[in-house]
Amino acid sequence: MDAQFTSKALHNRINTNVAQLLQRFENILAPARTENTDNAYTAVGVYNLDVEASALTRAAEDILSLTRSMKEAWLFEKLNTVGEDEHDIKRNKELEENVKYVGQALEESLASQSEAKNASGSSTSGTN
Repeated sequence: MDAQFTSKALHNRINTNVAQLLQRFENILAPARTENTDNAYTAVGVYNLDVEASALTRAAEDILSLTRSMKEAWLFEKLNTVGEDEHDIKRNKELEENVKYVGQALEESLASQSEAKNASGSSTSGTN
């Protein structure tokens, strides 16, 4: 998953895979148009059918591999989702900073409340 997942690279890979699937499927169907009953021609046709079917299977497996890689990249946040641009990235970074500041302020507030309780608890325990 170390490969760069750019939109252009993914589109190119998808387009290549789809073109391969279509081409292989067309190559499988092409001999059906001829009506040659020669044994040698039939043997070559069977061999070509086997080769094209194997290539079609490989192309389908490559698409499955691509979708798996995209899912993993998306899950591990290495793949930008649709519509995420520099403005969205900047906004998300600002939100993360704001969350960090709010968390720090909350921790400081809780710490000061805890200190105030400890101070009031120690002053009341001294009077008893």
